[in-house]
Amino acid sequence: MEDLIAAIDMAPKPQKAYLKQLFKHIPISSRSCRIVEMKASTKFVSANEPCNAIWVLVEGRVRATEEQISGDVYVFTEFQAPELFGEMEGFAGISYYRVTLVTVTDCKFIVMPMNSFLNWIQNDSEALFLRVRSLMSRTLEETKNNHTYLFLDGFDRLMLYMTQYYRKHAKNKTCILQIKRQQIAEETGFSTKTVNRSIRKLSDNGLVTLDGRKIIISERQYDQLLELIDKKISH
Repeated sequence: MEDLIAAIDMAPKPQKAYLKQLFKHIPISSRSCRIVEMKASTKFVSANEPCNAIWVLVEGRVRATEEQISGDVYVFTEFQAPELFGEMEGFAGISYYRVTLVTVTDCKFIVMPMNSFLNWIQNDSEALFLRVRSLMSRTLEETKNNHTYLFLDGFDRLMLYMTQYYRKHAKNKTCILQIKRQQIAEETGFSTKTVNRSIRKLSDNGLVTLDGRKIIISERQYDQLLELIDKKISH
C-alpha cells in the first residue's frame, strides 16, 4: 500500500494542486491507497459490481458507458483528470457501481477503500463542500445538455457533439477528431450509418472538413455550428 499524500505529490501539476487542496486534512489513518496504471480502452469498473473503492483519476480520460441488451454501447459522458469515481454511490449509500467505466487514454489512478473515504470526508466539511460543488456543477451541466437534446434531431445532435468536442480538445483554434465513427456512434447514441451520413452532410455544408478519416473543425466552423444550434433551440 502507498501513502495518499505521497501519491498525490507525484501527480501532474494541475491535478496535484486540486488533489492537495481536497485531501489536505485527511488523517494518516485514512491515507492508505494503491496506485494503478492502465492502458487505453481498459474496463476497470463494471455496472452492478460491489462499490468498495474510490478511484481517483490522476492522469488521462475516462468514459462512463452502459451496455444495452442488444449489445449496443451507450456513452453517458467523458471525464478528465482530476476526477473521483464511486463517490456518488458512496454518498447515496448504494453498494454497487451504477455505470461501467472505461479508460479512453492511458490512465493513472489512486485507489482508496470506500470506508476510508467516507470516514474521512464526513468529518471534513471543507473537502465535502469541494466535492458537492463539483458534483452539482456536473449535474446542472448534464441537465442543461439533456434539455437541449429534447429540441434537436439526429443531425443537430451531431452538431452539438462537434461543438462539445471542439471545446474539450481544440488546440491553436483547430480541433482534429481522429476517432472511429463507431466511437462517435456510441457517444451520440446513433448507428454508425447515421453518423457517416450526418458527417457527410456537415462536410457538404462546410461545417467540418474531412481529410481521409480525420474530421477537422476550425474556429470559424465551430462558431457556425454554435450559431445553427442556437437558432434551432430558440425556435
